[in-house]
Amino acid sequence: MTGPTEMSEKEIINDFKENYGKVRRLLDEDCKNDPENEPYLSKYKAKEILINMCDALKSVSSEYDIDQIKLDAMLGTALLYIGIIDMETEELASSETVLTEAVELLVPNSSKPEIVSTLVNIYNNLGILWSNREEPEKAKGFLLSAKDLYESFKCTLQMPLPIEHLINNIDETNVGDFMALEKAYTLTLYYLAQVFGSLKANLKSAIYCHVTLRRQLQYSDYESIDWALNSATLSQFFAEKNGFYQSRHHLAASSTILEQYEQKLMISESNDEAFLAKLETFKHRSADVARCWAKYCLLLMTASKARLMSDAERLEDAITDMSNLKIEDDENICGGDVKNLMFPGLDVSKFESKIGDKFLLTYQDAREAFLSCQTWLNKAKEYYKLDTLASDYIELIQDSSQSYSYLAFFEEDDERRAKMHKRRIDLLEDLIKEINPTYYLQYCRQLWYELGEIYSDILNIKLDKINKSSERPTPHALKKINSLCDKSIENYEQFLNSVKDKSGKLPVKLEYDYIRPVITAYAVIGRNSMKKIALEKKVQLMNVQKSYDSYKAVVDICASDKDAATMMHEESSLCQEMVNILPIKIKRLENELVA
Repeated sequence: MTGPTEMSEKEIINDFKENYGKVRRLLDEDCKNDPENEPYLSKYKAKEILINMCDALKSVSSEYDIDQIKLDAMLGTALLYIGIIDMETEELASSETVLTEAVELLVPNSSKPEIVSTLVNIYNNLGILWSNREEPEKAKGFLLSAKDLYESFKCTLQMPLPIEHLINNIDETNVGDFMALEKAYTLTLYYLAQVFGSLKANLKSAIYCHVTLRRQLQYSDYESIDWALNSATLSQFFAEKNGFYQSRHHLAASSTILEQYEQKLMISESNDEAFLAKLETFKHRSADVARCWAKYCLLLMTASKARLMSDAERLEDAITDMSNLKIEDDENICGGDVKNLMFPGLDVSKFESKIGDKFLLTYQDAREAFLSCQTWLNKAKEYYKLDTLASDYIELIQDSSQSYSYLAFFEEDDERRAKMHKRRIDLLEDLIKEINPTYYLQYCRQLWYELGEIYSDILNIKLDKINKSSERPTPHALKKINSLCDKSIENYEQFLNSVKDKSGKLPVKLEYDYIRPVITAYAVIGRNSMKKIALEKKVQLMNVQKSYDSYKAVVDICASDKDAATMMHEESSLCQEMVNILPIKIKRLENELVA
């Protein structure tokens, strides 16, 4: 390399251009073929070249006839790449030093077209660096600096000039120059979404995710499958906040993008490996989006049920577009309007029209949501099969059962409601016959517990019918009551046995997540044992004794486990009352038997 002070501006730029090309080849192409025992080989080679480039640029005399802005832009770019390589090779302290040097170099001319894109990228990488160090507040500071820089530069109405523009000596700006800054800013927003997530500012994180997706659409800068999956995932967050208006829009956008992708994919239909791999990915992710639609339906039914049960009549309780939520929008990311999280350039009406976004009030409303849920679950089951992807298939059947449960809530006719619960039993019992508890114990526990609940629900419907009727119950009706009691108890006991050790004892301290289901199972066994109808005193005694034993199990658990006693205080008190009362009844039955 010629001595810098003897070189012309053109020679300095050409020298940078040649070395920059080598660096990009090493980082973009050669690094993919690095040996396993030297995974950073190409990165280290690139860093060596970059360090030499920095030394050369720093030694150019300030008196020499070269544009200082161009010189800073080239040096800043070289420092940025060194900082990135240091971060990727886990040399975070060195990365911080280099990137901080780059900031100090470029900040005085931050609004210059040659500088702005590089500086936004440097701020982005400092944001990533501090995120990696698990310091999201510091990360947020750098990312907001990137955001402020972008916004203030846009106000100047200048066109950014990325480094490629300088070193190729292009006189006219083009779309590529404009896009370099836009892509960097889209990344800024994406990283801010992650940082706000780390800071537990979940609504703000979701809004930044939305803006990132919207910009990707706006600039046609996205991979269809990834974009669709991200939009569908974001919809789940909105639905959980009762933002069904936003949730449905994001799901509809997801399905619209997938549909467009499928049309393009099928035009190039072939049997080569690349096409078949893309087709497989499309089917997989379409099934995932279908599951998100089903979850939307379930969340809408859940929220509607909860609202009706709470007797809510206030106007704000009817809002399903999150417009009642307030957000501290210091960065003016959504103009303070949480409701306006839409994709204006995308026609999503085809999918939005398939289901509503308002709370369900009637059986007909619920039935429409239920049918939509079943449609999407069936679509997901085209991909997720029991013999290939068992866990996912099991969850789809569980979702199907839940949809029947919510529909039953809106049904006023007892017989029809019982039939809906019977459909749930058929679904779950058919499933549990097919899965091995050795491999799927967690799912089997859930299924046993749910079956115990369902049989108990049908039991209560049948008992209510008998109590309302003035006629004497038929032997068939009484036999049905006992059968339902037995089935409920049997499934709850299957669940409890799966939690016990090999000697048949519960753990001394239950895992936190098992406290509620274990205590509830014992309490319901206690209640249902008492509901059994028996004419013989001996059978009556057995039923009352079983009830006592179940209630006593709850009392014993709560006596030895403070967490259980606190969490299940009300249930524990009721069980204690029964433990006090039932011995009197047991004694009376024993005396009658002796007599």
